[in-house]
Amino acid sequence: MNYSRVLDEIFSQFNGPAFSVKLWDGEARQYGTGTSPSFTLYVRDASTAQRLLGEGSLGFGEAYMKGDIRIEGDLEAYLRLRHQFKRVRRSLRLVLATFLARRNTSRRKDEIAYHYDLGNDFFRMILDNETMSYSAGRYENGTEDLVTAQKKKLELACDWLKLQSGASVLDLGSGWGGFAEYAATHFNWQVTGYSLSNAQLDYCRERAHAKKLEGRVSFEDRDMTADVPATEFDGIVMIESIEHVGKRQLAPFIAGIKQSLKPGGSFYIQTTGRYQPRPVDRWTLKYVFPGGYLPAKGELLEAASGAGLIVEEFRDDTPDYIRTMTEWTCNLESHRTEIESMHGQSFYRLWELWMHGAKVAFEINSMNLFRIRLRRPH
Repeated sequence: MNYSRVLDEIFSQFNGPAFSVKLWDGEARQYGTGTSPSFTLYVRDASTAQRLLGEGSLGFGEAYMKGDIRIEGDLEAYLRLRHQFKRVRRSLRLVLATFLARRNTSRRKDEIAYHYDLGNDFFRMILDNETMSYSAGRYENGTEDLVTAQKKKLELACDWLKLQSGASVLDLGSGWGGFAEYAATHFNWQVTGYSLSNAQLDYCRERAHAKKLEGRVSFEDRDMTADVPATEFDGIVMIESIEHVGKRQLAPFIAGIKQSLKPGGSFYIQTTGRYQPRPVDRWTLKYVFPGGYLPAKGELLEAASGAGLIVEEFRDDTPDYIRTMTEWTCNLESHRTEIESMHGQSFYRLWELWMHGAKVAFEINSMNLFRIRLRRPH
């Protein structure tokens, strides 16, 4: 199969801003409109092109990590272009090429997914240095720095919970403890956090000790999706952790949450979601978000209603994630040398691709940021 002709057929169908493609035969071909390409896509060899056709996002992501595909110029411009591939008109040659590529690559065992015990050092280079929040901040006027935006996010979550001093709060997926510390310090709440990361738990406990919060916050090594306690709390918060529950378990999980809330108790959710249900792409599932699912708005609200919870507020704050991803990407790129020294070039390219790709997905509304307040009736 002549894969250079196949790729030419695909890229010739795009009439957006100019871009160029340089294949293994050395020839550079320009597509789109205009004279100055926004990026150049380099494809190492025909087998790489075959993987792109046969394995979609997984093939592209792994080829990018290895350097078999390189993009010089505006990476995000290419990632926006990829979202148009589903509209490509499929000629007989393209159908045959895709069939052959899938037949050949389906026999190859997937490489073992990279697993890095990242600890805390990597995330210190990416996240804000006060709350260590691995979730979208809150940009009220667009001029906030990352630290301020993350504190405003925590303030919003606490304001929405509407609890009294001394209230008991369960933080499911407590991360590096930013919410627990903020809620205990500013609202005098008793916060219990769940995490399965030893590095996060050690960090949280050390910070609680240093801040003299041990009487008000505690952190447990428990699976939030399978071990929701029978104890009733005044409030429960999930800041970008409900994505780990999964599509099939979403409704029973939220029903269980209701039983862990006192009558009148509040449940705050911040989540990356969608408006229409669809699975997470294979590359992201393998390398970034194992077992994850981005719940659709309808799925979340139906599960809440089915559990008997009242939906008091729902808000789409997607622009907040676009700004947060921009900040994280800048931090990543400013620490490139250190990250590559610690983990290698492939690891850096993984995170580079994921962060830019996520930002683009938020910009085109393929992913969204939802904030939801639920309440158990009295």
